[in-house]
Amino acid sequence: MTDRRFRIVICRGPECGDRRGSAVLHEAFRSALEANKAREHAELAWQSCFGRCTQGPNVLVREIVTPEPGGFTGGGFATLPGPRGLTALYNRIDESRAGPLVVQHILGGQIVREFIERPAPTGIGVVDPVASRTKDTLK
Repeated sequence: MTDRRFRIVICRGPECGDRRGSAVLHEAFRSALEANKAREHAELAWQSCFGRCTQGPNVLVREIVTPEPGGFTGGGFATLPGPRGLTALYNRIDESRAGPLVVQHILGGQIVREFIERPAPTGIGVVDPVASRTKDTLK
């Protein structure tokens, strides 16, 4: 059993969350945490939108990382990112995937890569920092 703590954030946006059963998904995660005796290792939360509606419902599993004393963790869009820990945004999650995510990610400490999709090429606001550079800036 892991000593890590996680936050499981389920999309509740009107397009991919509510229309595709986010309330049922929330209950499936709650049940999976109870069944695997992992409740003390994770908390459930809602997010209004992850901006990946075509790939939803989306579920973010983020490790809760305690910063080092005196360390800077950031905290907003205009700050440097802090420690991220074991974090993944999972796509097209349904009830059948809640149990495996709890066992593998929360308890096993492994990202479940087969539940992750790349952002759609026409995604709003998705920028590949390497592809967006010109040849001159890569020198």
